[in-house]
Formats: sequence, structure tokens, C-alpha cells
Amino acid sequence: MDNVSNIVNSVLDEKGWRGKVLEKMAVELWSEVVGSPMNQNTIAERFQGGTLYIRAKSPQWTHELHFLEDRIIARLNGRLHKPIVSKIRSRVTMPPGKRREKVEPNWEDPTFPAKPTEKAEKKAAPTDDVAAKRGRELAREISDPEMRATMERLIASVMRAQDEKKAEGK
Repeated sequence: MDNVSNIVNSVLDEKGWRGKVLEKMAVELWSEVVGSPMNQNTIAERFQGGTLYIRAKSPQWTHELHFLEDRIIARLNGRLHKPIVSKIRSRVTMPPGKRREKVEPNWEDPTFPAKPTEKAEKKAAPTDDVAAKRGRELAREISDPEMRATMERLIASVMRAQDEKKAEGK
């Protein structure tokens, strides 16, 4: 496994993908790191500039996140083997047509998805594009099927992001 690890690491470094892969992994690992109750009431949306942005179901969950922020950051950085997450910022979408002072004390975001995992399934990346094929090619020697699938998705995702960035720059 060490040999495959070295190959993957050298490809990530050579292509300059390591940072982007770690950022994507921070978002992907959210549900595992925070556990079931928090995962059912929060969604990791994006990572930017050392900050992981989270959407919460209610203000109570943003407060809970605030209290657990240091512990969650330590867990995420431990799983990533690199201290890239420095802050967690959470938000709650206000109910449509309501002002903050007129909302009930125990209100919840009516637009929050019932099952956060469905969002990831609906947003599944294509499996037949060039990036997906390259991801499969680079990760094919990884024996653990779960790790291999994760690396395939991450490599393909970074490649697609770089292609989009190049297309915007033209």
C-alpha cells in the first residue's frame, strides 16, 4: 500500500492538486467527523481560504457548531493529516417573507433538505468523462475499494475544477 500511496502523492504534487483535493476532502469528511445528529442538521457546502462553510437547519445548530468548532476542526485536520481548516462558519436561511425579529424562537429553515445525503447523490459526477477516466486510471492500484472510489472522485473533481477555471480564463 505504501507504493500506491507514494504514486498518488507524487501525482497530486506533480499536478498541483494536493490543496484542492484536501479542500474537497474537508467537505466530504464533514458527515463522518461530526456524527449522526449533527450530520442530519447541517450540510458542508464549501471550503475557501481555510474556512469550511456550513449550512444549519436552525439557529440552535449554529450555536452547537460554535461550541464544538475547535473539536471538529481538530478532527478534520487529523483526518486530512494537514492543518488546512482554521475556521468553521455556519449560516441558517431565514424563512421566506419573515424578518428576524418576527420569527418564532424555535424556528427551522423550511428549505433545509430532509435528507442531506440525497444532495450528494443527486449531484453525482459523470462517470464517463475524461476526468473520471483519468481518476480511475490513477487510482486503479489502490486495493481498498472505498479508498479507491474516493480518490477517483477527488482526482476527477479537481480536474473538472481546473478545466472550468481554464475555460473562464479564456
